[in-house]
Amino acid sequence: MANDLERRLTQMTDDELSHLGAQYHSLTDEAQGLVRAEFKRRSMEAPLIEEEPLVAAFESVSTIRQYRDQAEALLARSVLESAGISCYLRDENTIRMDWLWSNLMGGIRLQVADKDVQAAEALLTQPIPKSIAVAGEPDYEQPHCPRCQSLDVSFESTDAKVGATSILLFGFPLLFRSRETIGIAMPAGATGRMIRKILSSKAGQMKLAR
Repeated sequence: MANDLERRLTQMTDDELSHLGAQYHSLTDEAQGLVRAEFKRRSMEAPLIEEEPLVAAFESVSTIRQYRDQAEALLARSVLESAGISCYLRDENTIRMDWLWSNLMGGIRLQVADKDVQAAEALLTQPIPKSIAVAGEPDYEQPHCPRCQSLDVSFESTDAKVGATSILLFGFPLLFRSRETIGIAMPAGATGRMIRKILSSKAGQMKLAR
């Protein structure tokens, strides 16, 4: 990993390196050392390191989640904001420009004020609702697996190699329905659960009512 990063740094232009230097505080300790060494090798003056601005109301913050996938991070933020909890996605823009930096920077970090940590954790870990009530509309029943009755239903790939190859070729995985599971058009795992929570929030109800 260190060798790969060192090679990437040597291939950067001065402008690219300066931009990365401005994100110095977001890098891991190992990456910070390599960036300092590269600045020194090029006899460049390190830029003034400034902390990224946090929400003004935050006196102190805590990182409650780290995401590699930006879409999942945005969904989590939407869940908290719909409940009136102020939150901040740190390093979102940097990783959006080049997702390869995600592992290096520890992913996109979801941060909330220390006083909101308990409430935020409760929202992000709540179970999937079985139904969603929408004013003036019939209750929406969540899709469930006809075999085990689980609400966490998704497509599952029959071959991990096919999925990995499709990501390289097309930028997204090809999804298949296996013999043992019933696939519903909803993302798997945490992302799917987050979408269902948004649908059950007030913001989700307003969208459905339209």
